[in-house]
Amino acid sequence: GQNPPARMVRGANGYAGEFVDSLLSSGTVICGGTVRHSILFSQVRVDENAVVDDSILFDGVHVGAGAYLRRCIVDKNVQIPPGERIGFDATADADRFTVSESGITVVPKGYRFSG
Repeated sequence: GQNPPARMVRGANGYAGEFVDSLLSSGTVICGGTVRHSILFSQVRVDENAVVDDSILFDGVHVGAGAYLRRCIVDKNVQIPPGERIGFDATADADRFTVSESGITVVPKGYRFSG
């Protein structure tokens, strides 16, 4: 699709965010968040103070402010709520998602968080 270029913008508090050793597809916006060692597909948004580490986020994923993702694969069109933590507690993650033997947490396409 025709998307604007990927870009980084300052969050509401003025933090510019951080981008380290990662790939961004068109239409992706990092708005004061941090992305390290990850691949972000088209139309992904990472909000202020959110951290994405060693993860793959597919099209249309939105990571809410202050959320932390570590060693995750998040399929298309998932809205990660602000403050959510995935990839830190394998037991809690396994109750909601698939967790591989090597500790990769997989959030399925279109998953809806309760609450």
